[in-house]
Parts: sequence; C-alpha cells; structure tokens
Amino acid sequence: MNQWYVQFAEKIYGPMSSEDLRRRVAAGQIPPESLVRDGPTGPWTAISRLPALTAAAWPEVMQSSAKTSREQETSARRGPTPLRPCPDCGEYVSQQAAACPRCGRSLLLTTIDVPYRGEHPIAVMIFFALLAVVFVLSTPVIIYFVADSLSASAGISEAAQGRIAFLAAAAYTVSMVVCAVLGRAVGAARMAFYTGMLLGLFFGPMGVLVAFAVDKRTQCPNCFSRLDGLARQCPYCRVILRWEQRPRWY
Repeated sequence: MNQWYVQFAEKIYGPMSSEDLRRRVAAGQIPPESLVRDGPTGPWTAISRLPALTAAAWPEVMQSSAKTSREQETSARRGPTPLRPCPDCGEYVSQQAAACPRCGRSLLLTTIDVPYRGEHPIAVMIFFALLAVVFVLSTPVIIYFVADSLSASAGISEAAQGRIAFLAAAAYTVSMVVCAVLGRAVGAARMAFYTGMLLGLFFGPMGVLVAFAVDKRTQCPNCFSRLDGLARQCPYCRVILRWEQRPRWY
C-alpha cells in the first residue's frame, strides 16, 4: 500500500494512503499543483502527473481547474497561505471552504464584537503617571547630592565636586530616558506600551528585560489566539473583529 507524503504551504505532511490523498484533493484541502512522493525518500512529482492518484478524483477537479486557480490566487491575497487551520480540530482547510470536512465546524466569515478596555485601568494609569513624574524630578536631585557627598569625602576640591555631581546626575537622567524608550519599544510589540515604559523608567536595564515577558495582547474570542494590535480580522480563524473602545476604571 502506497504511503504518500505531500509538500505544500512550505511543510511536508504524511504519510497518507492513496484514497485519503484523493479525497483531500477533491475537497480542496490540497492544491492540485502540490508535490507528492511515494515513501519518505521517493522523488517529488506534481499530483496531476500521477494517474494513480487522479483516476478517481481528478476528472471533477480538472473541469474547474481554471476556477480553482483563480480561487487560490484570491486566497493567497487574503492570507499568508491558501490554507487555514480549523479552530476546533486543527485540520488545514482551504480558505474557500464553508465547513471543515473532518469535524464539520462552520468556517463562514462572521463578525464578532470585541470590547477593548485599554492596557490598564484609568485609575492605575493616573497613579503611575504621578509616580513617574515624582520619580523623574526627584531621583536626579538625589543622585546629585549623593555624588557631591562622595566627592567631598574623597577630598576633591569644591569646583570639581560640583562638576562630578552634575555629570553623575546628567548621566543618570539620560540612562533613565533611554531605558524608558527601550522598554516602550519592547512592550509595543505585545500591546504593553506603558507597562514597558514604566518598567524601563523605574528599573533601568533590568526593567527592559522584564518587559519581554509582558504580553497584553487581546485574545481572539473565536479561536483564543493572540492578536497583534486591534486587528480587523483574526489571522488564524479569519473571523471579522469589530472593536468596542470602553473606558476601564477597574
């Protein structure tokens, strides 16, 4: 019995029987131009060149080959690949399919309302904003007096003490701003703009590293995958998303 391996969407699937392969081709799960090979080491060949695979399922497919090509081109423009995984069973199905052939899950595009309440409650954001202002204004002054005191205890002249204290406070301020910018850039990829910025501001380089572990992205209510920003369509289950901006006080 033949054991076929199929290559499409930059992946290799198999082994599968000839009957299973013909069924998947007829259902539109495997594009007609996909490459197959018999066994794990056989040569790659287009499905349309193998009569043993096309005898039972190919006539119907060949009659609408032009239409299939147009649909595949449209699917390629709609997503990164002409296939999409079923949210329930994970089976890769054509983006034009109305239902999953394995579990029967409906794949028709629907619209779901998604509430977005922001990264943090407004009260928490106000508190941390005030705390950040106090931190930015007070810590350079503290660094200045600490550096001046250490310079005086080391027996340095008064003129040199002032310059050293000023340079220490300036260097600390610059490093604080740089870490805040880096933290915000790291958090932006995970919808944690303010969290990453505050972590970098308060904790410096350590806060920037911690920002890599923070993920505030919203989950798709249909397949529960993470969404990059306020996407209009889930890239995994293809459901249409309609966002509702709501204030978050708690």
